[in-house]
This record gives sequence, C-alpha cells and structure tokens, in this order.
Amino acid sequence: MNRKAKIAEPLKDQADNPNTLRRKAEKRLKEKKEGFTDGEGRAPEKIIHELEVHQIELEMQNEALRETHLALEESRNKYIDLYDFAPVGYLTLSKNAIIEEGNLTCAALLGVNRQNLINDRFRRFVAKEDLKNWDRHFISVLRSADKQTSDLKLIKKDGSRFYARVESMRIDREKKDPVIRIAISDVTDNKRAEDELIKSSIRVQETNAELTTAGDKLRENEMKLTAAGNELRRNEARLTESLAEKEILLSEVHHRVKNNLTAFISLLGLDSSHEDTEWGRALRKDLQNRARSMALIHETLYRTGKFSKVDMDIYLTTLVGQVADSYGGSAAIRPEVSARGVILDLARASTAGLIINELVTNSFKYAFPPDFDCMAVRKEPCTIRVSLACDSGRYVLTVADNGRGLPPELDVPAAKSLGLKLVNFLARHQLRAEIEVRTDKGTEFIFHLKNKDEYS
Repeated sequence: MNRKAKIAEPLKDQADNPNTLRRKAEKRLKEKKEGFTDGEGRAPEKIIHELEVHQIELEMQNEALRETHLALEESRNKYIDLYDFAPVGYLTLSKNAIIEEGNLTCAALLGVNRQNLINDRFRRFVAKEDLKNWDRHFISVLRSADKQTSDLKLIKKDGSRFYARVESMRIDREKKDPVIRIAISDVTDNKRAEDELIKSSIRVQETNAELTTAGDKLRENEMKLTAAGNELRRNEARLTESLAEKEILLSEVHHRVKNNLTAFISLLGLDSSHEDTEWGRALRKDLQNRARSMALIHETLYRTGKFSKVDMDIYLTTLVGQVADSYGGSAAIRPEVSARGVILDLARASTAGLIINELVTNSFKYAFPPDFDCMAVRKEPCTIRVSLACDSGRYVLTVADNGRGLPPELDVPAAKSLGLKLVNFLARHQLRAEIEVRTDKGTEFIFHLKNKDEYS
C-alpha cells in the first residue's frame, strides 16, 4: 500500500462517518484548552470572560459617544439656525476687516448672497460720507477689548441705503490673530423717528419763539390798551362833566322857554287890544292853547330830566287835560289818552303836540253842539280819544271823537280854516305822515308817521 492510499483511507472514513469526525474535533479542542494558559497562568475561560466584559464596556462607551455626537449635531444645527435667522446681522471680521463669516440676516440686510459676502471687505458696504467714522470705529475695536457702538449709513447691493447700528467687540484667540465680532441692526425707522422728533423740536422751539414774540407784542398792546383805557376814562370823565354842565344848561333853557311861553300866555289873557267879542275871546284861547302845547313840551322835558326824548304818555295826558280845562263848561265830554311806552324825539313830539292841540280843540268847539245827544246817536258818552302806538315798525297817531262829524261838503286837505291848514302843513311837512280821515262814527284823523330814516 502506497502513501496516497494511507492518507485517503482516513479521509474516506471521516467522510463516511461525520459523527466520528466531530468527536475527534471536540476531543482535540478539549486537549488544547486543558493545556492552554496565558503568560500570567490564567485559564482560557477567564480570559474569554474578561474579553467579553471589555467588549461590552467598549460597546457601551461607543453608544454613549454616539448619543453625545447626535446631541452635539442637534445643538450645532440649533446654533446654526439661531445664528443664521437671528433678528440682527452677525459678521466675523479679520484684523484686516475682511469678512470671514456672516449669517443670512446680515446677507439679507446688505442685499447679497452669503457666499458673495465671505472674503469681501466690510468697508465696501459703508456710505462714502461715513467711511471715516467706520475707520475710527474699527481702530477703536482693535485697540480695546470693550464693546464699541456706532451708527453708520450702509449701502445695499442695489444702491439703496439704510441706517445701521454697528456693535463690535474684539475676540482674542490663542496662537491666532484676533477676530472682530459685529452685530448689525437696521435702525432706519428709529433714525427717521429721531429726525422727525428733532424737526418737531425745532418747530416747537420756533413756535415758542413766535409765541414769545407774540406775547411781548400782546403785553405791549396791553400796555397801549391800558394807556388808551386810562385816556378814555379821562375823556369819559371830561365828557360826563361836560354833559352834566350841558344838561344843567339845557334844563335851564327849557325852564326859561317854558316860563317865557307861560308869560306870553298870561299876556294874551291880559291883552285887551282885540275887541271884547266872542270871536276875540276864542282867538285868544286858541293862541293860549297853542302856546301851552309848546310850553308843555319843555315842562315835560324839564320834569323827566330827558332832553332829547319825550315820554308821550305823560305829555299827551297833560296836554289833553289842559285843553279840556280850558273848556270848563264841557264836563260831559270825556277825554281818553293812550300812549303808554311810546317815546318820541323832541322834533316829532312837538309837532304831534301842536296837531293834537288843534284837533282836540276843534272837537271841544264843534263836535258836540247842545242839540247833539251822544247816548241817543252813538250809544255811548261823548268822548274824545287820542292814541299813539307803534304798528309794524311805524307810529300811528289817532285823534277821534264820537260827535256829529264833519260837514259833508268839507274837503279836509283843501280846508280854509287856520286850524286844519296848520294840521295839514305840520302832518305833511314836519312829520312826513300820511293822513286818513274817517267820518262814519264822528270824526277820526289817523296819521301814519314815517320813520326818521325814511325821510327824504
């Protein structure tokens, strides 16, 4: 039997009997384990146990490292988000003012992409008029570890400008050159508000100056007004004194006119140059009554103390009473006067008094003859009525009686008697009055007086 046959036979037996092969392998492994020791004399089982423990420790450390790495990755991502999307722009500059880092906010503020921002000079974004301010600011940051702040005008890529607040601080590094951390805030709205506030303050100051000037002028005018007021009071005192003197003088004039007319009336009573006839006595009585009407005006003015206005109620009541007294035998005739509250100027009051005197005298003389019975004809006592009232802004004077009336053939405007001629003349030319005559229930004269401003 050759060598190949010797080798092939055991292999063949092993292939034919796997169980035998397994038993032999386990036996050999056992023999090896029983004869194996490490350099320190430890058994294989103990070494394997320690290796297994050590492997578990390594796996636990690896898991802790992996978790720490994940946490660091998450923290880094958060930092990147906070850095990139912060509400202010952040830059990192080298000592030569070259931009090394920048967040997205800063890139947006300057209107450029971030990749175009890196390695560019920050000075390029500073407005020309603020370049010196930037240079001073940067030099101050390099020289001091304290934070430095400046307000600058920055220029975006599109050429538009905005006001920025630049806050910078130097950061020193071991074995490396320092870097400059910069925070940039857009303060355009604040700057505009400040400018508007300054303008408003200037306007307020200008307004205050104007108000001060106006106040000075007002005080000056007040002083002038005070002086003018003092002068007016002095003038008023002089005028009051002068008016008092004139009132005394006017009172004396009216008093003397009244006295002179009274003396004239008395002389008419004593005058015997006219023959002592009924016509002569009637003439003297008419003249006396006319003089009394004029004298009574002055007496009324003197009594009331008002020298330009006449209280017509007082004046007419007294006037009609005097005319009635002059016809003492006419007690059956009842006079009535109504003029309460009516005040006329002296000129119109005097003229109205003369007209009333004539008409009332005519009523006493001619309206009630002995054969005329008022009660039988008019169903009322014999009455003479005088009234003066304001109607629609105009004065209306009425003189009426309920006697027998005027003769049918009498034309009042063309009458020849002295009394009616005097009435027509005074009414038309002095009072500028319209005359209306009614004769249905006696005789009634109505005078519509024009206002003084209607006189031509």
